[in-house]
Amino acid sequence: MIWVAPPVGYTEAMKTLLVAVGFATALLPAVAAADQNDPVLDGLFDRLYQTVDTLEARQIEAEIQRVWDSSGSATADLLLGRGTFAMHSGDFAAAERALTMVVTQHPDFAEGWNRRATLYYLMGRLDDSVADVARTLALAPRHYGALSGLGQIQLIQEKYDEARESFRRALAANPHLVGARRFLRALDERLGEPI
Repeated sequence: MIWVAPPVGYTEAMKTLLVAVGFATALLPAVAAADQNDPVLDGLFDRLYQTVDTLEARQIEAEIQRVWDSSGSATADLLLGRGTFAMHSGDFAAAERALTMVVTQHPDFAEGWNRRATLYYLMGRLDDSVADVARTLALAPRHYGALSGLGQIQLIQEKYDEARESFRRALAANPHLVGARRFLRALDERLGEPI
């Protein structure tokens, strides 16, 4: 998910935790997979996991994003772009219309689900966001952004053990997620030894 700000209605306890961990640094742009069967992804994920160079990791993430962003449909790509622009412009109604058209017309395009999950998060519709994250992960199980976003929602919902597991899964897919690592460290300190 693409995280911008905490949603409407999050608790004061979560505000303290999010600020303490460094919410802004944890919110990395993310995308979902159009085609998880693209043979180039396995090599990219292998390289991402093996590199220790931060710049190289960002370049590999950008390559993964390019693969994931490609829906194979000019219409879906256009709607995704319009929905994303509307979301970033604060026009949530227009964003929801566009992104719902994407997932309705292209239900196997994980990026549509991921972007709408982000929109629902920003609207404070956390249950809807979780449902769309689940669809994203069903299509793109290595989607580290969706996993990290799910962890953040679980933090807000005070589901700390589940959040810890989501952050672990995100880091298993991409060990370069600084924000997920910080959240996981904070959860481990709060809850005790990792389970």
